[in-house]
Amino acid sequence: MLSRLIRRSMLAALPLTAFVSGTSVHAEDAPPALMAQDLTGPTVIAPSKPKASALQFEPRRIAWPFDLPWGVAFLPDGRILVTERQGALRVIENGTLLTQPIAGIPEVISGGHAGLLDVLISRDFESSHRIYLSYTHGAPGEISMRVMSAVLGESELTNQTVIFDSRPAQPGYDQIGGRLAYGPDGLLYLTLGDRTDKDRAQNLLDHSGTIVRFREDGSIPDDNPFVGREDALPEIFTYGHRNPQGLVTSRGDGKLWSVEHGPYGGDELNLIEAGANYGWPLVTYGIDYDGTVISDKTTAPGITGPVYKWVPSVAPSSLASYGGDVMPENWKGDFLLGTLSGERFIRLTMTDGSVTGEEQTLHHAIGRIRNVIAAPDGYVYLLTDGHSASLYRLEPLTEEMAGADAQ
Repeated sequence: MLSRLIRRSMLAALPLTAFVSGTSVHAEDAPPALMAQDLTGPTVIAPSKPKASALQFEPRRIAWPFDLPWGVAFLPDGRILVTERQGALRVIENGTLLTQPIAGIPEVISGGHAGLLDVLISRDFESSHRIYLSYTHGAPGEISMRVMSAVLGESELTNQTVIFDSRPAQPGYDQIGGRLAYGPDGLLYLTLGDRTDKDRAQNLLDHSGTIVRFREDGSIPDDNPFVGREDALPEIFTYGHRNPQGLVTSRGDGKLWSVEHGPYGGDELNLIEAGANYGWPLVTYGIDYDGTVISDKTTAPGITGPVYKWVPSVAPSSLASYGGDVMPENWKGDFLLGTLSGERFIRLTMTDGSVTGEEQTLHHAIGRIRNVIAAPDGYVYLLTDGHSASLYRLEPLTEEMAGADAQ
């Protein structure tokens, strides 16, 4: 009876139009969610949706077309790197998308959500020219997530070294994670999804459904929470994740945060803490795509709950923390994220580690947003998704917001 009542409450909070008979739909591919009352847990903040006339910025397309792009990195010399999932690393130089991609990219296996994913430049890039790539590797039925370290030249990669290779290799092209970030400790972190096999997220001998932590050379820090345990892989930093695709060190509190796709309902913003179990699939604020209950619990002892959640889902694809001088002053320390099925840009106002406001804009204005980047130049860039995607820059509409340009 309890599970039936919970299922009814969850269904009441979700748009019925998103159920497709006989079809399995992933959150990032689901139809746009409608705002509805959240009946599954504590009250969340109702997002504000400014009228178009009240918007303080507009997106300006600066480079296109990309084929299934995913990651973006800004180089000190002004060039921009963009990954394409089928295995290309593209370059934007002086506002022009170069025809020839970078050579020396590792062999990837692509399909579904898999392929060449994130790109991250090293902290000492100006002297080392080192970058890191996350990508799926292997053959159908035996796919792993790898991270490669390489030196970037003018037109090719050299000194390629694999510094992480997930295990066990397994089937599955979807719900794979793939986001790379430096943590507040200067170490590398990588998100990995559950590959649509829920129970893997609770298995500490499986990298699926975890966030892992390692040094720039691939070695494992001695203070990783599960080092020395025979029943756990030493790279694991946190577990119990479904499909985290956003990861960033906040420019506000200096801590590591993540966003992840829930099932049908229950997308999450999480504060990442060593050794924590985030509960998937033991607890969740969502249901399965066919309407069945995954769990009748939203909390449990020993489980770290989300700081913020979305019910219905918005399909968050990325997470950035703003600290520049181009956008309004009150954006500093806030989180910015893009959504896929929701096709919107979201700003979360952060106060002392809590979400105190949510603003949603650009509804269906530029399509599915794969990545949001708070760039070194102070601007915010949005990368769209698909086979003819674009990179946009948010342009201030008022002189007050453009003040940084006059300095």
